[in-house]
Amino acid sequence: MLTTVFELALLAALSWGLSHAVRCYALKAQVVDVPGERSSHSQVTPRGGGLAIVICASLYAIYLSVQTPSLIAWLLAIFLPAGLLGLFSFIDDHRPLSRRLRMLVHMACAALFIYLLPTTSSLQLGTYSIAINSFWALPFSLIAISWLINLYNFMDGIDGIAATEAISLLFGLQIIIAANGAGFDQILMGLAAIISGFLFINWAPAKIFMGDIGSCFLGLALAAVACYCSAYYQISLWSAIILLAAFICDASWTLLYRILSKQAWNEPHRSHSYQILSRRWESHSKVVCAMLAMNALWLLPLALLADYYSAWGGVIFALACLPFATIGHKLKAGHKSQL
Repeated sequence: MLTTVFELALLAALSWGLSHAVRCYALKAQVVDVPGERSSHSQVTPRGGGLAIVICASLYAIYLSVQTPSLIAWLLAIFLPAGLLGLFSFIDDHRPLSRRLRMLVHMACAALFIYLLPTTSSLQLGTYSIAINSFWALPFSLIAISWLINLYNFMDGIDGIAATEAISLLFGLQIIIAANGAGFDQILMGLAAIISGFLFINWAPAKIFMGDIGSCFLGLALAAVACYCSAYYQISLWSAIILLAAFICDASWTLLYRILSKQAWNEPHRSHSYQILSRRWESHSKVVCAMLAMNALWLLPLALLADYYSAWGGVIFALACLPFATIGHKLKAGHKSQL
C-alpha cells in the first residue's frame, strides 16, 4: 500500500513539474489565449498544459506494461490512440487547423481505439453484452466516441472544470470497482494522480490552460477507460455515462438549442450552463466545486445503483440528467441572450 501511495504521489509531482515546464515553454513560444468577446477569462494565459498529462500518461503506460504484462493490450488500446490525438491537437494549439481535418482525425483515432480493443472484449450496457467493434455497432461506437471527444473540448471553458470532471469519473469508477470486490485499479488511479498534478496549476485562477491537447486526449482516454472498466470488470457502461452526466447534459442541451434556434452552432460562444453560472457567481472555482458536489452526492449513488440494477440503467441515467436539464432550462443555456 505504501508503495502504491508513493507511486501516485510521484506521478502527481511529475505532472505538476512538467506542467510548469510546459507553461514556461508556452510563454516563450507565445502559445497563449488572448481574452476575447466570448471568452470566460480576463487575462492572457498560456495554453497547451495538457502536454504534461500526455507525457506522464505515456510514461506511466510504459511502466505499467513492464510491471503488469497482462494489461499490455488494454494499455495500448487506451493510451496509443489518445496519445496520437493529443499530439495532433498540440499542433492545432500552435496552428489552428480546419474543422473538417479535426473531425477526420477524431474519427480515425476513435477507429484505432476500437481496432486495438482486445478481441475478447464485450461491453456491458444494462443487461446486454455488446461488441462495439461488431459490424452493426461500429458506426454508433465511432459517433459516440467522437462526440465525447468534442464534448470534452466544448466543456473545457473555465479553470479546472475538465480536469476535475476527469478525476471525478476515475474515482467514481474506482469506487464502483471496489464495491464489487475487485480492489485497486492502477490505470484509473494512476491517470487520476497525473491529472491531479496538472490541476494544481489549472485551478482558478489558472496559470495555464489545458488546451486542445489536454481536452481531446482526455475525451478519448475517458471513453476508452469506460470501455475498459465495462469489459474488464463487467461494470455497466451506464455507470460511466451517469458519472459524466454533468458534461453530457450541458454540452448536449446547449448544442441542441443552438441548432434548433438556427444559430451558427459550430462558432465559439459562452452560453453553456457552467459559463453562465461562472459569470453570475463571478467565480470559476465555485462552479467547479458545485459540479463536484453534484457528482459525489447525486451522480455517484445513481451510478452505483445503475451497476447493481443494470436493467434499469437507461431510466436511472434519465433521472441523473433531470437537475442538469432543469439548470440548462432555467439559465437559458444556448440562448442568444447568453452569448
